[in-house]
Order: sequence, then C-alpha cells, then structure tokens
Amino acid sequence: MAIALMTDTVFADKGDRLKAWHGEDWHTPKGRMIRDIVYAIDTGLITTVAFLAGVSSLIETNDKIVLAGIAQITAGALAIFFGAFISTKAQKDFFENQISRERQEIEKLPDKETQEIREIFAEYGFSKQEQEVAVGRITNNKELWLKFMVQEEIGISPGMIDRPTTIGVISSVSFLVGAFPAILPFLLTHDTDLALGTSAVLILSFLFLVGIWKTRLTKVRWWKSGLETLAIGGVSCGLGFLFGTIVERLVG
Repeated sequence: MAIALMTDTVFADKGDRLKAWHGEDWHTPKGRMIRDIVYAIDTGLITTVAFLAGVSSLIETNDKIVLAGIAQITAGALAIFFGAFISTKAQKDFFENQISRERQEIEKLPDKETQEIREIFAEYGFSKQEQEVAVGRITNNKELWLKFMVQEEIGISPGMIDRPTTIGVISSVSFLVGAFPAILPFLLTHDTDLALGTSAVLILSFLFLVGIWKTRLTKVRWWKSGLETLAIGGVSCGLGFLFGTIVERLVG
C-alpha cells in the first residue's frame, strides 16, 4: 500500500500533465492504451467467428447457437479481464519495487546517486559547471530526485504504470465490442446461412470503422488506416472461420 501511494506521488496526475504539456491525446496514457483496445477487439472478433463457424452446423436451432455464442463470449470477456489484470499487476508490482529500491538508494547512498546524476547530464553534453547546477537543483528536492532517477536511470516514465482493474475492464469491454458484430445477426434471424453471411459483412464494415477510429490518435490517413485494419483483421477472421469450419467437419 505504501509503495502504491509512493508511486502515485512520483507520477501524480501524469495523464493531465502530459496532455497539458503536449496538448495532444496520443501523448497521454489514453493514447498508449490503444494497443490493449485494438488487441481485445480483434480477439473478440476472431474467437467469436471461429466459434460460430464451428457450431453453426452442429447445433440444430438458432436459439441454441445464440446461447452457446453468448456463453463463449462471456467466458472470453472474463478471460481477457483476468489476463489483462494479472499481467498489468505483475508489471505494476515490478515497477513499484524498482521505485522503492531507488528511493532506498537515495536515502542510503546519496553520494553514489549524486554522481549518477552528473554522469547522466555528462552524457547529454552538459559541462561540469552545468552538471553541478543541475545536481543542486535536483538533490534539493527528494521527490524530484526520485522522479529524475526513476525516469533517467531505470527508464520508468509517466504513463507506464497502469491500474490493473482499469486495463482489465477496458480490455474485456473491448472484447465484447469486437464480438458483438459477429453474433448480432444470429439474434435477428433464424436463418443460419443468412446470419453467417450478414455477420461477415458486419465484421468487415466494423473493422474498417475501427481503423478510422484509430486515426484520432495515430493521425494516419483515415482510408489507409481503415484498409489496413480491414485487411489484417479480415485475414485473421477468415483464418478463424476456416479453422472453425475444419473443426465442424471433423467433428460432424
């Protein structure tokens, strides 16, 4: 608990400060979170497509396909949540341990840490006189000292320490968003073949829209991002559909 509070102190309000400095969303933790969102959306699409392709011919009624699909999607969302939570917490614990060790070194070995500050500024081309000015400014404030060493020596910067619950929720919701276009047609029609065809159209359209959405942060041309996401996601979903069909034929 103490380490967590210390971490919050070192990187307090990191997102707001980063955005204030740069005035741009993609410099903030929200911008870096796009990786988790797109990964979870793609996972939701692929796994749901593969599952529906596999069970559509094995299960007699459309209602049962929908129930099985909902069960699969729910299980997938839970798996994504706990997977993201555990992995993010492991990384967070590691970073907090490194910050704690650095704080102890500043307290117990101040001369060594001070010399490291000089060496860091020497690498940036600062003269010895400029190094001493920087050392005086930094070591005069223990929290600034800790923050400087954490970023420059260890390489932990603002935005790298995420909240496990937040990442877990965002990932699981993104998974559900990705799975929804695949199963939606099965909720609207009892014709399995029609549902599969409509699902394919919705998925491809959705992938293109996801690519366009990414441009809010990536600033890539909207059509290029849309086509790229459509191509990569389309191939992934196609392979998932093929795998599901193969399994269905082997079992059936």
